[in-house]
Amino acid sequence: MDLELPEEARALLDAVIAIGSDLDIHGVIRRIVESSCALTHAQFGVLAIVDDAGDFIDFVHHGFTDDDIARIGRAPVGRGLLGLVPRVREPVRVDQIAAHPVYEGLPAGHPPIERFLGAPVLVGERAYGHLYLGKSPGEPPFSATDQALVEVLGRAAGVMIDHARAYEDSERHRSWMQGVARVTTALAPSLQHDQSLSAMVAQVRDMAEARAVALVDTASERLEIVACAGDCAEELTLTVKRVADDIGRAIASGELLDARSGPGQTTVVVPVRTDLAPSAVLLIDESAVWGDLDRIERDVLTALADHVGLTLDRAQALRERHELLLAKDRDRIARDLHDLVIQRLFATGMQLQGARNLGSSDAVRSRLDEAVANLDIAIGDLRATIFELGRGQGRALHEEVRELIAEYAPVLGFLPTLRLSGQVDRSLTADAADGMLLTLRESLSNIARHAHATSTTVEVTATPRTVTMRVTDDGRGFDPAAIGRRSGLDNARHRAETLGGSFAVESVEGGGCRVVWEVPALG
Repeated sequence: MDLELPEEARALLDAVIAIGSDLDIHGVIRRIVESSCALTHAQFGVLAIVDDAGDFIDFVHHGFTDDDIARIGRAPVGRGLLGLVPRVREPVRVDQIAAHPVYEGLPAGHPPIERFLGAPVLVGERAYGHLYLGKSPGEPPFSATDQALVEVLGRAAGVMIDHARAYEDSERHRSWMQGVARVTTALAPSLQHDQSLSAMVAQVRDMAEARAVALVDTASERLEIVACAGDCAEELTLTVKRVADDIGRAIASGELLDARSGPGQTTVVVPVRTDLAPSAVLLIDESAVWGDLDRIERDVLTALADHVGLTLDRAQALRERHELLLAKDRDRIARDLHDLVIQRLFATGMQLQGARNLGSSDAVRSRLDEAVANLDIAIGDLRATIFELGRGQGRALHEEVRELIAEYAPVLGFLPTLRLSGQVDRSLTADAADGMLLTLRESLSNIARHAHATSTTVEVTATPRTVTMRVTDDGRGFDPAAIGRRSGLDNARHRAETLGGSFAVESVEGGGCRVVWEVPALG
């Protein structure tokens, strides 16, 4: 049996079915506006989407041409009749908008409108947006039936929007899980380090729908971009500089930080926790979906940053292992040269000197003297080479830093963490290396005697211009004004300044201490 429905009921049912036929949130909103205009015979319709504070953040319109939008120019800000609907949180129907007491006029270039009908679109108890309908002059006013239809449609639309958002969330969760799998693959040990980081930031950019994503090395004050995806040009470098303070706060707190926000876009700083490698952050610039991400997805992003930290630590450990193997090879070669080659050359020289005394002619003795002299020169060159191999052009510095840290471990009660970054072993003269070791010894001695610390980190970072050593502890700190005997610190400062560098001690009583020693690197 066919059920005869009133025309308005059939139109409303058709509108609800049309809205519910789309699972995409943007498609649902567009159908709400189109169906509302069709139900009420309105020429113009706008659904203004609002944020938690009630501010307009997006608009979906119907009936306006591109030329209309261009002539209007600016987006509505929620004043006049548009602002009345959010304030009263119920439908507003006006036959003559110019006669209404809150009417403030239409923007220049706006098509003429005389009739107005507005209603909130609620998702649960929260306003998702506000629906505004308008008719041109000469058109019949909106009726009470129109208002009732829009009210019912608004309630149905709220349910449809809620369902569409739930579907969108589930799809985004699925996409994020796939993204996590791709990031895990990108950071696999089998791939080269640089390729892994580039693939990782590209995948995070896709997941966060960001303008750009960068992995930033925060070990130096210059905040070097290690890998990036998206806009990696000068603008991203400027962004890093603009949020430098936020990067410092994120590193200090170890928590995600919203560095700056704009309409529908956010820049996020995610700390990358490391034990061996220099500290770093993931900078997600202008993410279009960050405000919509739930806690689970933010936790996933933190976990990804931890995975990146493990990758950086693994790469640092491999570099140090490679350097250790090179050092062992250097030591072996030096021993072989000393124990075999030099000894054989020395024995050959002794034999030649003995042959000279066997009554040979002057010419033979002259040739023998020349050969012995050349052997002496060769032995001297070999000994110089053995010395360089033993020192490894700074390799001994690498080993001596580790030995010095290990030497103080029993006194401190723990083993300090060592982090090396850059070509440390090739960046210092012998005098500078000795100065750094003396400063490190003085720093560790002060920590052992005064700091009552439970952990200490030694960071040595080499760049093309400088070599910087930072010794940081979590002890009780000190009041710089209360220091009595400062000869050790003064000596460290004098050594650094003599080398053209600087020395500083940063401390807050009860808040630990940091020693910063910096000198120019070898050109």
